[in-house]
Amino acid sequence: MSIVREGEANASGMLLAMRIVSLSPAATEILFSLGLGKDIVCTDQFSNFPEEAKAIPHLRGHTEVRPEELTKFNPDIVLTGTVIQQKLAQELRGKGFQVIHQDARTLAQVFESIRELGVIFVGEERAVELIQKVQREFDSVKRKAKNLPRRPRVYIEEWHQPPMASGNWVPEVVQIAGGKSIPIIAGELSREVMLEEVQAFDPDLIVISWCGAGKLADKKLLIERERWGSLRAVHSGSLKVIDDSFLNRPGPRLAEGAQRLFGWMFEMLH
Repeated sequence: MSIVREGEANASGMLLAMRIVSLSPAATEILFSLGLGKDIVCTDQFSNFPEEAKAIPHLRGHTEVRPEELTKFNPDIVLTGTVIQQKLAQELRGKGFQVIHQDARTLAQVFESIRELGVIFVGEERAVELIQKVQREFDSVKRKAKNLPRRPRVYIEEWHQPPMASGNWVPEVVQIAGGKSIPIIAGELSREVMLEEVQAFDPDLIVISWCGAGKLADKKLLIERERWGSLRAVHSGSLKVIDDSFLNRPGPRLAEGAQRLFGWMFEMLH
C-alpha cells in the first residue's frame, strides 16, 4: 500500500509527521512497538497498552465513532481493525477520511499487518525487526512446550453470552504453547459453542478471555451456568482468567499470551 501526502514524504514514499488516529487497540500496540506512539493523536477507548497510550485522548463507541468527533483531531490517517470495525471503516471512507482497515485472522496475517504498517510509516526494516522479535518469542515457547508430557486439551472462551470459543489466530497460539484447541480451524472466526460440544471435548484447561473484560472477568459467570460447573476442568480447578488483550489483540503481545498458556499447562501437568 502506498500513501503519500504531497511535500511530506521521503524518497521511499513513507509518510512523515503523521497525525494518526488509531481506533484499533492492536494497531496502537504495533505503532508504539515501531516507535510511533508520539504520532498518535487519538485512540479508541480500549487502547490501554502500553501505559503511555492511556494518556492519549480517546473516543468511545469503537464501532460507532462519529465523524465529527474524528474531525476535531484533524487526522491524516485513521486505523481500524477486525471484522467488527469493517462497517465503520467503510463509513469513514465515505466521509472522506483516509482509512487503513486490517482484519488479520491468522498469525501469518498478524505478521503481515505489522509489516504493512511498518512499510507505510517507518520502513520495512523496522517492521521486520519487530516481526522477528515476536517470532523468536514464539519459538522460545514452542521449544519449552516440546517437554510437556502430553498436549492438554484447552478451551478458550472469547465471549460468555452466548459462550463463544476463541477462533482466528488463537488455535495457533494454543498449539505453539503445547496444547490442543477445541475443534476450530485457525483463521475461522470465533463461534458459539454448546455445552455438549465442550463436554465432548472434555478440556483439561479452560481459559476465560472475554473481550473487553481484561483480567477482571468473573469466573462465576461460567461456573454458575446450567451444568457448566460439572466440567472436569472446573472441578479440578483448571479454570483460569487471562487479560484478553494477550489473546484477542492481533499484535506483538500474542507471544506473551502463548507463554502464559504454556505456564498454566506446565503447572497443571507437573
